[in-house]
Amino acid sequence: MNLRQIVRAPKDKIEIGRWRTGKVPRADFPMARNAYGIGSSYKWNVVTFEALGVECRVLVVVNERKQKYSAILGVMAAKGLRVLCTYEYHPSEPGWHAHATHDDADTLVHGCMRGPWVRRIPAPQKTHRNGKFAKLTFGNEAEAIRFALARYKIEKKGTLL
Repeated sequence: MNLRQIVRAPKDKIEIGRWRTGKVPRADFPMARNAYGIGSSYKWNVVTFEALGVECRVLVVVNERKQKYSAILGVMAAKGLRVLCTYEYHPSEPGWHAHATHDDADTLVHGCMRGPWVRRIPAPQKTHRNGKFAKLTFGNEAEAIRFALARYKIEKKGTLL
């Protein structure tokens, strides 16, 4: 399965964690050998769900002071997480963008955020469609979660979130 299939698939067993700061424990988002260090100024939350019979996780990371946001989508495998997409905003680049792969999740390396299989969309020198996405209000945790849920189409079939 690939990113497009995961996003388009019906979702089940959706759970939204609680907001925390500091390192992300491996148990919550098994991307690194140990805890995933993101810095104490960042808030994070993990959303879990099932799609196409596999467990998926989205790590939502926000830094209000730096105006940074990312929603990292990964698929669970026997040895850890395989990251399919990082959707992000930060003021050092012009607008929302993704670092994503359309490769099959089974071909990806465990615990690797970026590799030669990942492409930036839009490309670094391309025009961004800033008007396409609503502005995110930094400091609003519920909005940060809703933004990730909408981006990856995480909702139970037949329900409105």
